[in-house]
Amino acid sequence: MLPYSCAHFQIYEYTPSQNKKIEKALFFAHANGVPAQTYRTLFEKMAEQLNWLIVTYDMRGIGKTEAPAKLIKDKPSEWIWEILIEDHIELFQKIREQKAHDLIWILGGHSLGAWVSLLSAKTLQMDKLYLLDPPILPPKIVLKWSLVSLLKLKHLSPLSLRVKKRKLKFASIENAFHEFKKSSFMKKWSDEAILDYINGSFAKKEDEIQLIHDPKWEGIMFEEYPAMAAFGFLKVPFKFRNKVSPIFFVGEKSDTCFPWAKKWVQLFFPKLTWVIIPNGTHMYPIEMPDELILAIQRHS
Repeated sequence: MLPYSCAHFQIYEYTPSQNKKIEKALFFAHANGVPAQTYRTLFEKMAEQLNWLIVTYDMRGIGKTEAPAKLIKDKPSEWIWEILIEDHIELFQKIREQKAHDLIWILGGHSLGAWVSLLSAKTLQMDKLYLLDPPILPPKIVLKWSLVSLLKLKHLSPLSLRVKKRKLKFASIENAFHEFKKSSFMKKWSDEAILDYINGSFAKKEDEIQLIHDPKWEGIMFEEYPAMAAFGFLKVPFKFRNKVSPIFFVGEKSDTCFPWAKKWVQLFFPKLTWVIIPNGTHMYPIEMPDELILAIQRHS
């Protein structure tokens, strides 16, 4: 893993150790509140097994990136996700300029990051997309969220309210590790992944470690989810939606990306490939890296 800074963003690069020509590269955006370093095990394995260059980064306001969060909108109609999309586009263009011109690039992302890559693809004219469990809510939740959105009560998002109450400080990395290890969110994570998450999310402050990002920013990302996924899909122009060939890698047991939404999503993206990761939850990219890599190999 090679960490470095570019345009106030913390970048992480992974390259294969074997001395073979690299033909493909993945530019990847992480899930909300889960800094890029958390995916280290996955990306080290991907680089080696696929012989790819992997480039990822901490989004604005998250992890070691210096680009600040935007906690107050300039106007009520502003969609904060658009700032992330603009960042993604500009950063990708800077990175691509520095690399071999014959590289075949793929845009990818997990959860929120999958949406960011999807909504960046038209501007970047990228038709290769690997989208890991993008939030496409199940019908029973969509109806409730649409009503909440219509009534302009998005600040009542259960996920937003939960993360805003998260613990900000721990006595030590060891203390944080033991608490996260017991949490339902990380119960299937490896010890390495939990430590990578802690090292990417917390900084030493005197005699304790403290969360780097503001939980309010993490909460806003949940609140900015469209009233329904269709509104997000329709932001991608019709001609481009008919051209692009996205691959959705969906956890079979995901509570965030509805596993049986294939036919509905295909109405928007006719060239869609829908891959189910058996037994995968929403966090399967971190919990099941080997299974994900195998699925990518089958569909590359």
